[in-house]
Amino acid sequence: MDFLSVLLLFGAGCLAGFLAGFFGVGGGIILVPILIAYFQAHGVSSLIGTHLAFGTSLLVVIFASLASSYRYWHDGHVLWKPVVLMGVASVAGALVGSGVAAGLEGSSLRKIFAGVVLLASLRLLNEPRRSTKEAAPNLGAAGLIVTGLIVGVISSLAGVGGGLFSIPIMYTVLHFPLKKALGTSSATIVITATAAAAGYIMRGWGNILLPPGTLGFVDYIHAIPVIVGTIPFSTLGATMANRTKPESLKKIYAVFLLVIAVRMFFF
Repeated sequence: MDFLSVLLLFGAGCLAGFLAGFFGVGGGIILVPILIAYFQAHGVSSLIGTHLAFGTSLLVVIFASLASSYRYWHDGHVLWKPVVLMGVASVAGALVGSGVAAGLEGSSLRKIFAGVVLLASLRLLNEPRRSTKEAAPNLGAAGLIVTGLIVGVISSLAGVGGGLFSIPIMYTVLHFPLKKALGTSSATIVITATAAAAGYIMRGWGNILLPPGTLGFVDYIHAIPVIVGTIPFSTLGATMANRTKPESLKKIYAVFLLVIAVRMFFF
């Protein structure tokens, strides 16, 4: 890996880390397109390039979410009961999703990624303005478990931590205040992404098309400079999010997702 590649991947990690912390997602929504383009440019077979990008993204997401969730926890925006229930449920969903993803073509995975992001964006943009007096969040086990299962499947099929889907559900259906949805999502993603990455490792194990420095569909060598950039900027993003008005944060997040979705549909 040459110096320019290290610099590029480090910069991608800084950007993904900041967005992960600011929006409470894992960072995969920005990493996946970058990694797909990077692997294509470096001669990775198109038969496995998207799968490798998804698996590698999930590895980075684990570290990004650890850093950002610590910042949210420090500011009092993590609810641990939902983290545990959604996290455990997401493990089952992630393992199922990674099995399905292994049998799909890269183009199909990219369309799933774009569709998931578009749905989350439109849902947030169409959410009516909420009263300044927040309702108490719904912490019922059934709703949290179902959310975790959905997020686990989506995480594996889209190569992301799942926050882009769990945040709208927590905010609009379970009535979490937005910043608590962001913080709780960040902590849950650590569990979800770990399970999803493990699934990609198992499903890709022994594939003869994989380049050196990989464990299944996870390229741990190229993930290193991304992770180094991700960790400090995840904390920075979470700190800045805590100083932003919730309603403004929601709109910024929705527009950001919309741009990513459009980009991936025509990738």
